[in-house]
Amino acid sequence: MKTLVSALSSAVRRWPWVVIVVTVIVSAALGALSGNFTPEEDSNASFAPEAPELTAAETIRDLFGGESAVSVMQVIVSVEDGNVFSLDGLQTVSAISETVVSGSLGDILIDQEGGPIFSFLTPVQGAIAESAPMPTTDEELRTLFLGSLAELPPEQAGFVEGLLPAGGDISGPASDSGLMIIFTSGAESADTIDVFVDASAAAAEEISEIELPAGYTAEAFSFELLFADEDEFQAEIGRLFGTAFLIIMIVLALVFLVKPRRSGARFVLVVGLGAVIVSIVLVVLPTLATILDSAFPDALKDWNSNALFAAAAMLLLVVFLVWTFTDRGLRRTAADTMLTLITILFAISWMNGFGYLLFEDASPMAQILPILLIGLGVDYSIHVTSRYREEVSGGASVDDSISRAIRTVGVALVLATVTTAVGFLTNLFNAIPALREFGALAAIGIFASFLLMLTFVPAVREILDRRGVRRETFEPDRLIGGEQRVLGRLIGSTSIIAKRAAVSATVVALILGGLGVWGTTNLETKFSFIDFIPTTSPLRATFETLLTDFGGGFGENTQVLIEGDVATAEAWNEMVIANSNLTGTVNVVTFAGNPAGSSPVAVIGQLASQESPIFVPEVGQAMQAAGVDQATFMFPPGSDIASVYDAAFAAAPQAVAGVLYRGESGYGAALFDFTTQAGESGANQLRSDVLDAFSGVADLGLSVVTTSNEIINDVIVTTLRDSQLSSLLLTLIAALILLVINFWFEVRRPMLGVITTIPVVLVVLWSFGLMTAFGIPFGPVTATISALAIGIGIPYMIHITHRFLEDRARSASVEDAIELTLRNTGGALAGSALTTVAGFGILVTSTTIPFRQFGFVTAYTILLAMLAAVLVLPSMLVLWDRWHARDSDAVEMDAPTSV
Repeated sequence: MKTLVSALSSAVRRWPWVVIVVTVIVSAALGALSGNFTPEEDSNASFAPEAPELTAAETIRDLFGGESAVSVMQVIVSVEDGNVFSLDGLQTVSAISETVVSGSLGDILIDQEGGPIFSFLTPVQGAIAESAPMPTTDEELRTLFLGSLAELPPEQAGFVEGLLPAGGDISGPASDSGLMIIFTSGAESADTIDVFVDASAAAAEEISEIELPAGYTAEAFSFELLFADEDEFQAEIGRLFGTAFLIIMIVLALVFLVKPRRSGARFVLVVGLGAVIVSIVLVVLPTLATILDSAFPDALKDWNSNALFAAAAMLLLVVFLVWTFTDRGLRRTAADTMLTLITILFAISWMNGFGYLLFEDASPMAQILPILLIGLGVDYSIHVTSRYREEVSGGASVDDSISRAIRTVGVALVLATVTTAVGFLTNLFNAIPALREFGALAAIGIFASFLLMLTFVPAVREILDRRGVRRETFEPDRLIGGEQRVLGRLIGSTSIIAKRAAVSATVVALILGGLGVWGTTNLETKFSFIDFIPTTSPLRATFETLLTDFGGGFGENTQVLIEGDVATAEAWNEMVIANSNLTGTVNVVTFAGNPAGSSPVAVIGQLASQESPIFVPEVGQAMQAAGVDQATFMFPPGSDIASVYDAAFAAAPQAVAGVLYRGESGYGAALFDFTTQAGESGANQLRSDVLDAFSGVADLGLSVVTTSNEIINDVIVTTLRDSQLSSLLLTLIAALILLVINFWFEVRRPMLGVITTIPVVLVVLWSFGLMTAFGIPFGPVTATISALAIGIGIPYMIHITHRFLEDRARSASVEDAIELTLRNTGGALAGSALTTVAGFGILVTSTTIPFRQFGFVTAYTILLAMLAAVLVLPSMLVLWDRWHARDSDAVEMDAPTSV
C-alpha cells in the first residue's frame, strides 16, 4: 500500500499537468460512453432471472404477442350526498359510454359477453335495450334495476354487485358511487405500448371533459395511465438529486471555508450564502406546498420548480464567481468546492462508462451508486484537503505538503478502498444479475474515487498554489485548522465519552445493536407499485378508492401459461375442469359463470355457441366431429383436438392466437388470462390457489406457471431479501478478513481489524432496526441501505483507527491520543457526513414514498456511521489500548503512515 501511495505522490509532484490532462481525456471518453448507460427496459429480469413466473411472462410475450389479451379501464362515478341509482346516474353512465365508444378507445374495445362496457346500471341499460319503458323517475329506475337484476344468473348478479362500494346497498338500491368497467384489447405488442398509453390518457381526458349532472364526478383509472405521468416523475427525481447536489456544494463550501479578513468580503460571503440558501428553499417550496397542503398557500403549487432549480443553480455559480474576484480566501473556498464536485462527477462518469462497456444497461440498483460515490468523494476530498492544509499551514512547502497529505491520507484511503471494493466484489458470486452488476460497478466507482481524489485533486491544487507562491499571493497562515476549526473542536469534545465512559458507551452500543437485530428480524418485506405514484397525483387517490371501497377494482390480470402438447383430449378436458375450478377460486373475478377474461376454453366456446355474437358454425361442427359432450364440453380419449383448434384458428385467427400457440410441431402452449382482485398482499396466496385449480393439467406432465405483475413483484422482493442477507454477510466477512490481515502485518494487532469492523455491523443493524421502528419496509429501493452503510461506514472507521494509531505513537496517554484523533480526523469525518446528510436529506420532500423513505434512511444511516465512528469506535479503541497497557505497561508499536 505504501508503495502505491508513494508512486501516486511522486507522479503528482513531478508531472501534475500530465495527471490533469490524462484525467480529463479519460473522463471525456468514459463520459461519452456513460450517456449510453441507461436503465434497462425490463428491470425484473435483473432481479429474478430464473424465476418461473418471470420466465413465463417473457414466454407469453414471445408466443402470444403481449402481456395480456385484455386491458381494463375503470371509471368511478360518484355523487355528493346523493344516490347514483337515479336518472342523473343513468345519464352520467350513458354519457361516459357514448364518449368512450366514439373516442380514443373506440377502435380497440372488446366484447365481453354483453358488450365492452359494464356498469352498476348495466341491468337497467340491458332492460331498456330489450324494449323496457324508459324510467321517468328515480323510483322507477330503481324498481327496473331490481327486477332486471333478479332475472340475471347468480354469477352476473354477483358481478354487478361487485361494481358497488363496500358501503353500497344493492337491495335498496342505494350508493353514493359505482364502478364502470371498460374492456379493451390493450397493446398488441411491446412496440405499441406507447400508442396504447397515449390512447388511454386521451380517453381519460375525454371522460373528464364530459358535462355531468350537478354533483357528479367521473374518475378514470388504468395502470396504463400511470405511464403517462412517468416523465413528470423522472423530472421530479432529477430535480431532487440536482437540488441535493446544490446543497452539498453549499455545505461543502462551509466545510472548506477560508474566512475573509475584510469586512466587505465577509458581507459578500454572508449575502452569497443567504441568497443561495433562499433560492434552494424556493426550489422545494412548490413540492412542500403540494405535500403539506394546509400549511402553505395554494399559489405556491403553481410555481415552476424546474425554472426555480435552474435559477438556483445559476445563482450558485454567480456567487462562486463573485467570491473568486472578491477575496483570496473565498476564491480558495470556491475552488476547493468546485474541484471536489468536478472530481466526483468524473468518478461517476468513469463508473457509468465502464458500466456501459461491461453491462450495456443499468439495473435499478446500479442507478443508486452515484449516491455512494458522492458520499465517498466528499469524504476522501475533505480528508485530503484538510491534511494538506494542516501540513502547509504548519510551515511545510506546497510540494512537501502535497506529498505528505497523499502519503498519510493515502494509506488509509487505500485500505478503505480495497476493503470496501473487495467487500462489494463478493456480490459477483451472487445469483442475482442486478447484485452482480451492483458489486462490480461499486468496486469500479470506489477505485475511481480513490484514484482521482489522490491524483487529480492534489495535482490541481499543487499547480494553483505553486502559482500563488510565485506571485506571492499564497497565504498558508489562513489555512490553519485543528483546534481553530469549530467542527473539529466540537467533535474533539466528545472524546470525554471515550476517556471516562468507554465501557458504558460500548455496552450501550451493543445493547442497541441487539435491539437492531430484533428490528431486522421483524422488518417487513413489501413492494407496492402504488408507492411510486406521487402522493399528490389524482390517480393515486382514485386507485386508493378502488382498493378501499371496491376491493381493488378490476384492473389486475393474472395469467396461466401451459406448455406442452395441449392438443390432446386429456389436456383439453383438464383445462375445462381448471376453468371451472377458477370460478370458485377466491379473488378470481367471474362473469356469466366463467372467469372474466380469455382462455382456449372461453374463446372456442364462444366460437361454437349459437348464442354468441362471434358464433362460427364450422367450429361447432369440428367439435361435434371430434365427439364433444355438449353437457360437459369434454372429449373422449383419442379425439382429434387439433382439428378443433385448426377450425378455430381459421375462424378467428387473432382471437385464437391470443390463447393458443401453434408451432411447427403442433400446438405447444395455451394461455389463460383472467381478471383477479388479490392485490399485492394476496398475490402469493392467489398463485397457490390458481395452481391448485390447474393441478389436473400439471398431473398430465404439462408445465403450468401462474404469473402476474403482482406475483412477479412478490417473487422479486422475496428473492432480493434472501440474496441481500447472504450478500451482506459475505461483504462484512471479506472486509473483516482484509482488516485483520492488514493490522496483523502493519502493527501486529489483528484484533484492531475486528474492532474496526464491529461498529460497521452495528450501523447496519441500527439502520434496519430504525426502519422497523419507523414502519419503513424492505423493498427494492431501501435494499441498498446496507450497501451504503458498509460503503460509507468502513472508510469512516478506518480513518479513525489509522489516525488513532498515529496519534497514540506520539502521545503520552491514550486519552490525549483519542482527543487529538477526534479533533482532527473526527472533525473532517463529521464535515463529510453532515455534507452528505444535508444533501440527500432533501429527498424526504419527494412526492413518491420510496424516494422519501430512501432520503430519510440514507440521511440517518450516514449520521449513524458518523456517530459510531466518533463515539463507539473511540471507546473501543481506548478499551483495547488499556487492555494492552495492563499487559505491558505501555503500548509499544511502530506508528503507521496514515491519516
